[in-house]
Amino acid sequence: MSHAQAAHYRRRASHLRTLAYEMQHTASMTLQTHSTVEAWHGPCAQDCNEQLATAQRAVHLAIDELGTRAWRFDRLADELEAAAVRADRAASEAANNPV
Repeated sequence: MSHAQAAHYRRRASHLRTLAYEMQHTASMTLQTHSTVEAWHGPCAQDCNEQLATAQRAVHLAIDELGTRAWRFDRLADELEAAAVRADRAASEAANNPV
């Protein structure tokens, strides 16, 4: 059972990393390159740029959180795998050394 649980957590970690990568590489993360003084200026432009920067910071924080959760899922999978290996060894030893 622990082997299957570990595999499940590894798949989840992989999915989170993929999601983080996709979020990082969306067009919205490079919009500021198109919002230059040559494109537009004034108070409305400045407000928009500030809101964009705030939104991008929030996305970066979410990306970091996804990476952290993926790391935690991998560590949990490692622990589950180790427990499964120990249980398999104990069962094998018990089968080979009946009391």
